[in-house]
Amino acid sequence: MIRSVNKGVLVTGFNGGNCNGSTGDFSYGIEGFLIEKGKIVHPVNEMNISGNMIDFWNTLADIGNDPYKYGSYLTPSMLFDQTDFSGL
Repeated sequence: MIRSVNKGVLVTGFNGGNCNGSTGDFSYGIEGFLIEKGKIVHPVNEMNISGNMIDFWNTLADIGNDPYKYGSYLTPSMLFDQTDFSGL
């Protein structure tokens, strides 16, 4: 999936945030890596991802076959289009 991304962020962790259960609006702090032209360029932190949950899930473009086996949930990698990040 990383090779298919022209410019984006690989989110590897969340560090706080909030979501309005009535409207679906959210804002979360993230950490991860900047991707440019299909390659990981450098780490990023102290960034925010924000938007609306319904809009966000409607931009799901791809799902990997690599579930994380060491957590409570078997969640695979997911690729989202047109996601709003700030702090870059």
